[in-house]
Amino acid sequence: MKRYFGIIIFALIVSASIVYASDFAIYSGPSNPGWISAGAVKKNTETVMNHAGVKGLFNSIENFGDGDEKGDGSPLGKWCIEHTGNGQQDVILLACGTAPSALYPFPNLKPDGSNVENFVEAGNVVINVADWIFYMSYEGGVRSADNAAAGAANVFDIPGLDFGERGTGNQVPTELGEKYIPSLKAFRSIRPWHVDQFANSNWDVVVFAQENADNADPAVAISKEDGKDGTGMIAAMWQMATPDWVGTDPRGIGVAEFITNWLSENATLDVHANNKLSTTWGQIKAVR
Repeated sequence: MKRYFGIIIFALIVSASIVYASDFAIYSGPSNPGWISAGAVKKNTETVMNHAGVKGLFNSIENFGDGDEKGDGSPLGKWCIEHTGNGQQDVILLACGTAPSALYPFPNLKPDGSNVENFVEAGNVVINVADWIFYMSYEGGVRSADNAAAGAANVFDIPGLDFGERGTGNQVPTELGEKYIPSLKAFRSIRPWHVDQFANSNWDVVVFAQENADNADPAVAISKEDGKDGTGMIAAMWQMATPDWVGTDPRGIGVAEFITNWLSENATLDVHANNKLSTTWGQIKAVR
């Protein structure tokens, strides 16, 4: 019996040690300073990277900044390509709200088949804060030619999609927002999701705060088709022109809560191998 138990333990340990874990890339390169300041990007990035729950979900967390974002051959470009179709669901956070050419060459040079579109279609996750998602780049500290609304429309494959200003009220947390992003408070988004534009599309939209049924932020779109790496998702959060938030900036802790609470439950992120090993051993000791 002891020999049999030992074989089981060895098999479980070996199994845990070879489990592939998800990876996380943060793009903290130059921002559009009228939307989020460089200092706010730095602090929010540190908040996300140092969050215990976030660290427990990923095998590696890499921060890419200015100089790491230009084209396919850049570190970020290589990371995105290498993590597309690798059989595990990985995550990119655009902490500065801009889309570098490593992900989407401007102005709309690849309306179909950009690195970020391929990444999502393979079943991975992109999260954006602050500026209009995929609108333009500030790589090198200089504003690029704008992709404008076509950037998001092309990546989502929804002609005419836009995140233009709508309404005059606040985005009020929904029950899901209160549950999964507890730091979320009512705020005024000027680049909200136009939820009605996703009707009859290839996406389901989950809303965490809304002004009304068709005007929301934060929200996440979930692909109706699975890829090799999992189910593709795109989240856009706190898309408003606030260089420096008064009080606690929700764009850091809120993203960490979204990843730890909602994404960990609804995505297919592989838990870090070391965590799986300790969990498995704890369970064995409990039932021994």
